[in-house]
Amino acid sequence: MSLKTFVKIGKIDNLSDARYCAGMMVDILGFNLEEGTEGYVSPENFSEISEWVAGVSFCGEFTNAQPAEVKLATIQYKIDYIEVQNVDLLEELSDLDTKLILKITLNSTDDLEKLNSQLELASGLVEHVIITSLHPELSDAIVAKLATIDTDLSILRGFDINEVSACEAADSNVFSGIEVEGSPEDRPGFKDYGIVMDILEELEED
Repeated sequence: MSLKTFVKIGKIDNLSDARYCAGMMVDILGFNLEEGTEGYVSPENFSEISEWVAGVSFCGEFTNAQPAEVKLATIQYKIDYIEVQNVDLLEELSDLDTKLILKITLNSTDDLEKLNSQLELASGLVEHVIITSLHPELSDAIVAKLATIDTDLSILRGFDINEVSACEAADSNVFSGIEVEGSPEDRPGFKDYGIVMDILEELEED
């Protein structure tokens, strides 16, 4: 069994999500390692989850952390990737052995105009770029903008994700894969996988 495209599942904070997604052969499981923020996963909780899954890479996700905090996480956690949302941090973090991912949020036409320069800055420094947005009405414009940009970067679609758009991304020349976010457990061992299950089952190959 495999999936039709590269898949990262972000914001993992429970073993149910981790085991289900690993069993569905996703590529990367992401964990919020930024202390003091919602959904933070401590080193102890990360170990409890990660030791029960195999065949996937682990990513530490950061939104506003300083480089020192990010670098410390590479010591405290056994992670394969670091994800940041500030392109200016990439150069300083590029000396780490851990691979880098950049997440770019596009919420306006002004953000779209800056996209090309951000991708140029990330080129050669990151393994993947995740494009996300809080505004579904921008989806067509984002796809159209990306189609005009000549880049060798691996672009993951993280905006307006559902079964249809995930399959479109899998068949697209613009995207190398997708990102979907996990959700909290109802209680330990009881989980509604929701949109994650719908998308992964749609992407599953025989």
